Amino acid sequence: MCFSATASFALSSALLPMGGWCFQKAWKGDRHFLPLAAFPMAFGVQQAIEGFVWLGLGTHDLALTCQAATGFVSFSHGFWLFWTPFMVSMLEVRPWVRWLWRAMACIGFAYGAYFLMPLAVHPDWLSVTIQNQTLNYSLQILIPHPALKLLGQVVYVVTILAPLLLISHPSVQGLGWLVLGSLLATTYVFPGGLVSVWCFFAAISSAYVGYLFGQNVESTLETLPVRDA
Repeated sequence: MCFSATASFALSSALLPMGGWCFQKAWKGDRHFLPLAAFPMAFGVQQAIEGFVWLGLGTHDLALTCQAATGFVSFSHGFWLFWTPFMVSMLEVRPWVRWLWRAMACIGFAYGAYFLMPLAVHPDWLSVTIQNQTLNYSLQILIPHPALKLLGQVVYVVTILAPLLLISHPSVQGLGWLVLGSLLATTYVFPGGLVSVWCFFAAISSAYVGYLFGQNVESTLETLPVRDA
């Protein structure tokens, strides 16, 4: 598979209008689904930004590359860590589990800040290179201890996947399995470009959200048991 600016822009151009349509359906239906509807749109924006990373590297434009790479990791290491558990908390019908996802969203927000805030002072802590036709993002962290790095990777994956896989809404669980499958495939085939390629395949997986709204998922929440607010 050839990853490139063309691939990223093409995927973005497909996801952005799909996300707009999903958002419109959620707005007119059950607005608890608005965060889910935002998934294709957010991935579309992220892929467009990565397209500019490719362009910057291809033209040796250091400023464009730096700005676009920062925008990309703002999604990969910030936005998704908060938005995924937050989205699930909006759809969770079990009250105590909903509070768990809200707590995880707070953890994700704090963890994202840990990644991203140092870049405001040390923009050179982020670098991106092309390796085996994929983008390899390298982000220096405040405490680069191997044990903490491993713990951080576990927290990252759990924060993204646990809410998606354990949500009480069975249709939305499908998105979690797709994202998990994309992670396993990326780890096996493209380990050097894990962040970039996983986000690319996760973006493709977000088209499943369009399928859900095509099946009128926004009108199904009241059919699930137990929702207090």
